[in-house]
Amino acid sequence: MSREPSEQQKRNVATFGALAGLLFVGGGLAAIAVMVLPAAIQYVLLTIAVFAAIGTFQYYLWGWKLDRYRISDDDENNNQNQNS
Repeated sequence: MSREPSEQQKRNVATFGALAGLLFVGGGLAAIAVMVLPAAIQYVLLTIAVFAAIGTFQYYLWGWKLDRYRISDDDENNNQNQNS
């Protein structure tokens, strides 16, 4: 299943937009929680730190380390050979 680069780029932009929207809404909710209950800042900062740690671990494991060990798909190689 071959995709054009422009189609993949559109999908990436849509994914980034969704992520940015979720972060914006989450940040707004955290700000409201801190304004209503100032003692909640400890919990908000702890939650941000935990999500950052999990995100860093996921990036390391899935985005960087496993990409080195990725096995290429036979169908992908056949399509490239036919197009050449």
